[in-house]
Amino acid sequence: MNTYIKALIGVTGREINRMTSRPLYFLSVVILPLLSLLFFVSLMKEGVPVKLPVAVVDYDHTALSAKFRRTIDATPGSSVVMTPATEHEALSELRKGNIYGYVVLPHNLQADIMNGTQPVVRFYYQNGLLIAGGLIQNDLTITLHTLSAGVNKQKREAMGQNEVSVYAAIQPVKPDAHLLFNPETNYPVYVTSIMLPIMLQVFILMITVYSIGIEIKERTSREWLRKAGKSVLVALTGKLLPYTVIFVILTLFSNFLLFKVLMVPVNTGVVYLVLLSLLYVLAYQAIAVFFVGLLPMMRHSLNLAAFYGILALTLCGFSFPIEHMPEIFRLWAEAFPVRHYMHIFQSQILAGFDFVYAAPSYLKFLAFLLLPFAIIFRLKSALIYQNFIEQIKITDAAEAAVSEKSLIQ
Repeated sequence: MNTYIKALIGVTGREINRMTSRPLYFLSVVILPLLSLLFFVSLMKEGVPVKLPVAVVDYDHTALSAKFRRTIDATPGSSVVMTPATEHEALSELRKGNIYGYVVLPHNLQADIMNGTQPVVRFYYQNGLLIAGGLIQNDLTITLHTLSAGVNKQKREAMGQNEVSVYAAIQPVKPDAHLLFNPETNYPVYVTSIMLPIMLQVFILMITVYSIGIEIKERTSREWLRKAGKSVLVALTGKLLPYTVIFVILTLFSNFLLFKVLMVPVNTGVVYLVLLSLLYVLAYQAIAVFFVGLLPMMRHSLNLAAFYGILALTLCGFSFPIEHMPEIFRLWAEAFPVRHYMHIFQSQILAGFDFVYAAPSYLKFLAFLLLPFAIIFRLKSALIYQNFIEQIKITDAAEAAVSEKSLIQ
């Protein structure tokens, strides 16, 4: 046991020396992940986009239409930045990207309301930008419905109806809605909280693959293996230990940004946060080791890691609900640790459900840690023979050249 501990310390020290002697490691392990975390946190620091620019085309020019315009401007999500004279001008501004939508107040708006005629107020919004379009649509719909109800209320009161009858006519059924776990519809709760771990998993994958693959490429893997007492498990543990510590700290720092800076609600203890961060980092390191063992040439394993990391954004259920995906993609989604991280975050950390609801996801994290054992012997062969796949290709090419020369002769 003492021999293995000494070997582990030796390998870890060797890797720390390699990290500190190459600026690339400091840049890709510390600086770039930190910048990515801070970028996404600053992007959503307001919680939800506010005061999106809209326009109002006022054909009526009455006190009532002016009230409509002021009410739209007073909403938290919309800001009236211009009042074009025609719809054509408003549409031109929308195409230029200067506004996200516009409202058309028709001719004789006030007169039609007074005469009991039902005027039509139209609004258009840019739904190609899904978030901005959705917010504008929600704000304008609520605003116009509220204004319509207010006008209806004034008319009925003028007709002598009592308050109970007025409200029963305007709103026959009164909804009582409760937004659970994110009552403020805060974007960091369901956007930033998943974007931060998705960004980190890309760095974990790429750095782990690079740190192992560069040993094979530079033909230093035998020396690395000898330092570990010829034990590939000790070699991998010692090499990845410094990165594990750094990435766990970065993951905990991302949680600090979420819960203390963006004020995302947290309903679990610090122990579970540390445990989840550790399992998340170890799971992606295990997957990266599996990729290197599967494809020992560094450029191939890096391409595979990049492809896998980018797919996580689509197949983890963040951008599109898993339940509505084809069966094959629902099964594939289980192969991404970030999917289980998201489930634990939503059920245990955000909602405060009991541990039993998140337990299956914890077990799946443990399953990822078994992946390196599936390729452990193949990886050891790659470390010993150093780029053996490339050597085989060179040998095959040499044999083909000899065969071609003999045929010519």
